[in-house]
Amino acid sequence: MPEHVYQYVALLDGEIVGHIGFEICKNPRRRHVGSFGMGVKDNVQGRGVGSQLLTTVVELSDKWLNLRRLEVEVYADNERAINLYKKFGFQIEGESVDYAFRNGKYVNVYHMARVVKNV
Repeated sequence: MPEHVYQYVALLDGEIVGHIGFEICKNPRRRHVGSFGMGVKDNVQGRGVGSQLLTTVVELSDKWLNLRRLEVEVYADNERAINLYKKFGFQIEGESVDYAFRNGKYVNVYHMARVVKNV
């Protein structure tokens, strides 16, 4: 795996129930930025799995990698994920209309980011 990419899984009773992939931008002008994608099995949603995975990436970003900005794209109808990201300080910065084709129709996506200002 490239050194700028990180992968983590969540285990529950020995079963993988969640995954987060995290990547630091390689572009020299955006090396302060990381982006991620996350998924949690339906049957364990609402049990803190997503929070634990996101905590892992936020702590890595803040305490070890010194990143200022974390980015994620989330379907606009995924209220559970949107609320989780907001809990961690992410804000909606924009929306792309008809971004993806899912279950026979086009869906919008929000672009969300968390920016940490230097103290």
